[in-house]
Amino acid sequence: KSSKKKKKNKDAASPSQAVSGENSVKKPWKRNAKETQPSSSSASALTTTKEPKSSKKERRNKVKNAEAADDSSAKLASSEVETEATSKRRIKRLLKSNPNAPEITPKRKTSTKKKSSKTPKKKSTSNKKHDRPTVSPKRKRPSKVSSQALQSHPPLAETPKLVMDVKVHRMRFLKLHPKSILSMSCTPLDSSTTAGSPDQQQPRAPVRLAISREGGSVELLSPQDRWVSVGDVPGVRGREVDALVWVCGKQGKSEGEKSEVPESSLGSQLSDRVRLVDEQRHLFGCSRDGTIFELDFATKRQKGVIGSGGGGVFCLATMCSRGKCCCSQGNNGGSCGGYFAAGCEDGSVKIYSAFGGIGGETVTGIPQLVATLPSAGNAILSLAWVPGQSGNDDGGMGGSVIFAGVADGTIRRFDCTTSITTGPISTGTVLAPSRGSASISYRWKSTLRMTVENRGLREATKVWALEALSDGTVISGDSLGHIQIWDGMSGTMTQTFDHNESDADVLCLAVSEDENKIFASGIDSSVRCIERQCSPPTADGPQNVTFESTPVRKWISSNSHRKHSHDVKALAICHKETSTSSKPLELLVSGSVDTRICTYVTKDFKSSRPKVWYNWPSLSPISVSRKQRLLAVTRDNRIDLYHVNSHEMVDPLKNMNPETRDEAKCLVKTISIKSPFNLSCSVISDDGKFLAASDAVSLYVFSLEVEEEDGLLDVHPTKLVLSRECKHPATALKFDDRGRLICATNNGSINILKISPVSETDSPDGSTNSVSLEHVFKEHTLDWSAASHHFPIVSLDLSSDGKWLAAGRFSSGKGAVHVFTLPTNNDDGRYQHWWSVPEMDAPTTCIKFLGGGSVESSLAVGCSNNEFYIYNLGRRSLSHWSNDMGLPLLKSLPKELTTRSEPVARIVSNPVSPQRFILGSHGYFCVVDLDQPVPERSSMFPPDHLRARRLEQIKEDDTLMHCAPPRKKSKKNVIPGTSTNFTICLRYSEMLFQDFISENEMIIVEEPWTSILDELPDALARRV
Repeated sequence: KSSKKKKKNKDAASPSQAVSGENSVKKPWKRNAKETQPSSSSASALTTTKEPKSSKKERRNKVKNAEAADDSSAKLASSEVETEATSKRRIKRLLKSNPNAPEITPKRKTSTKKKSSKTPKKKSTSNKKHDRPTVSPKRKRPSKVSSQALQSHPPLAETPKLVMDVKVHRMRFLKLHPKSILSMSCTPLDSSTTAGSPDQQQPRAPVRLAISREGGSVELLSPQDRWVSVGDVPGVRGREVDALVWVCGKQGKSEGEKSEVPESSLGSQLSDRVRLVDEQRHLFGCSRDGTIFELDFATKRQKGVIGSGGGGVFCLATMCSRGKCCCSQGNNGGSCGGYFAAGCEDGSVKIYSAFGGIGGETVTGIPQLVATLPSAGNAILSLAWVPGQSGNDDGGMGGSVIFAGVADGTIRRFDCTTSITTGPISTGTVLAPSRGSASISYRWKSTLRMTVENRGLREATKVWALEALSDGTVISGDSLGHIQIWDGMSGTMTQTFDHNESDADVLCLAVSEDENKIFASGIDSSVRCIERQCSPPTADGPQNVTFESTPVRKWISSNSHRKHSHDVKALAICHKETSTSSKPLELLVSGSVDTRICTYVTKDFKSSRPKVWYNWPSLSPISVSRKQRLLAVTRDNRIDLYHVNSHEMVDPLKNMNPETRDEAKCLVKTISIKSPFNLSCSVISDDGKFLAASDAVSLYVFSLEVEEEDGLLDVHPTKLVLSRECKHPATALKFDDRGRLICATNNGSINILKISPVSETDSPDGSTNSVSLEHVFKEHTLDWSAASHHFPIVSLDLSSDGKWLAAGRFSSGKGAVHVFTLPTNNDDGRYQHWWSVPEMDAPTTCIKFLGGGSVESSLAVGCSNNEFYIYNLGRRSLSHWSNDMGLPLLKSLPKELTTRSEPVARIVSNPVSPQRFILGSHGYFCVVDLDQPVPERSSMFPPDHLRARRLEQIKEDDTLMHCAPPRKKSKKNVIPGTSTNFTICLRYSEMLFQDFISENEMIIVEEPWTSILDELPDALARRV
């Protein structure tokens, strides 16, 4: 003790020595104390060195107090704790000296005993002597580690830098729920550009996936472009599309057309052929109201609607399935017959022709009935069609076989036989194409009947799904939960599999392209795979052997996945191009009542993880009026108007204290539109005086009178009378600030309507506004091919000065974005088609004009691969920023943005910052500043968000959900970037709308997944 006192006095007498000794030791807490207080005295330095000792002693006493605490006593004296610790040490020494001694448990001492007060005096000094040499080295070790951590690893939980200071209205009560999926169908592969072609680099026609939902709407997805929705048909109210089928419509070349093509024009020929193949495809649907129709995505309506004549239509089938069309069988010089079959409620199967004699549309423009099969007596629930091998110019009709699942629990087989006749034949069951003086007639005959077991139930088993293979094997899924394998030649059942333990119905089936895997699902949401061994290779090459010559291969139930929460209504096989292989990747797609789709890799179904896709609409059904602070929300048959509170009532984003308001407080008016068709688009003017909406047949314009009384708004709509030339249906609408309505019509032209005020005496209907057609843009449609017009204009945008108009559609070729000039009040401008934006790497998803005021207007175009381009309109070229970034731009952008699975859906900009804009998607948005350099990595906000820790990467097999980035020892991966440019915000999710309503005030409309689940029906109760 005396030596310690001398040492302390010595240190206090020489403060300079204490500070120098502190620097020589380089302890972290001393360095930090010196840095924070550079002029500190020696007393502060000594105090800093003693803090670790006192803190260690306090923590040690706390641990001892916790071990000695009793349930009955809340506090114990320090002497009592030391007594108990001393007894424990004594027991340990006894056990060490005598291992055979019985185990002794020390008794807890209480404050009533007298010996407890004497024991601490003897052992207190010994405790300090024993503890000092062991505690002092432990005090130094964590200090060295912490010093290294302070040098190389600064704290990651620092407050992020301010990127954008705005006020946000977060609306989550609009209930814009997606509808349940009913059926799906994928386009067949282009047989002329498969992997076995001599030129492996030939482009293939794009693959499309059609999805029908409740309410009658049909969507068209592009698997190659991150499953973005490229087209839609709103449909007819009360007519749900129960089945979909594609007909490729390919036409073979005649002998005169088979001439050699020069190499100079080979590239353009291939590109034109790919567009032609995409244009020749036709999608047909049916409904239980007894109608069959074609879905036209260019006009967004159902065309060629006919009645089946046999009641409701439950199913459709065609020979163009699983990538094997009738044109791939070597028939008709590679031409598609264009036939599809429909199963009707009265038990009949009707065959229709989608094309005329020259391969185009039929003479009447609607599908023509060419054959009717013998009636089965009950409703036809499922169909499967196997093309024939007759070799005639018939599109695979001769020798083909149709299997039909009937509601009475049977499976019927119908065979098509051929005969040559010389006279006309008029029979409902005979198809007779003309061949000069003679004709080849086709007669259908019922040849086989297979009965499905019903387990002794009175009600017959329903065969909900059927698939037929080229070797004659038939697969059925029924209402008892069975997946049964049949021999289609003899009608015997060979194998049976139980899909689930609850005996829930099997509603859908799918077969892989090589016909070695079967996928099944239904009311039980699990997707089960049943597979068999591949056929052995032969001398002619693998998979070139006929199935009849191979031995019978047994099917085995291999694996199942459960990614859906409700019934799975549809399964489809889809193909996707990859950069690693010339052969497209085969995917299985499932659609469920829970509104989502899920993709599986067929070749690695057991080992790969499925990928879930939330199919939110690519186009937002919401528009905003900034002056009146109104939101117009488009429903199927009405438009709802919501009022947004003033910015004085909104709390800042940094305080995070939002004001909660429900739908009843914000809903102002509901405008119902009486029409048999669902609405396709709508828009409200910026000043809130006009509202326009359109469906598949007509345009509707309303004048709005807004009144405010006692803080409550009320809107009085008045429908304006339109002339015939102004009522053309539109696919996109936009108001400007000069009383003009811009309408992108479904025939490709853009109409400019002028809304002018008139007196009530001059108006025949008493309205105060009249609508007239001022101009029509048609120049951009002159060089359009039928394939490029396959998707109409769906997005319009105006510059802030009203001089420029941009129109965009879902396409990657030239003509996807057009720029026009409009006359303004400031100059003598005129209506003119200014420029067509060049071809881009990926389809366009959104367009937006940037700039305003003193900043020159420029056009920003977003693509489905999350890249964007800035164009200078005056020079008709890329801006300096895009040129400096280089082409393709995708390589120069941060990986955190380009690898996200959700494509960019919108571009919005703040009026106060023309050089800054937001790239918005459904699960995130990214803030881009053109005046700042592009960082190598994007920062995340909030930095501690779960999705910020796991970087979303996209692989071409669509199997990787979320994968953490590779950890490297470089500081770039440990320390986040200091740049605030390209910051990705993850605070919001399921965003359907995002825009600025005023300066530094933004609206975000979300649709939480939990609210969607609350509206869905109950799922199957199963054992877990």
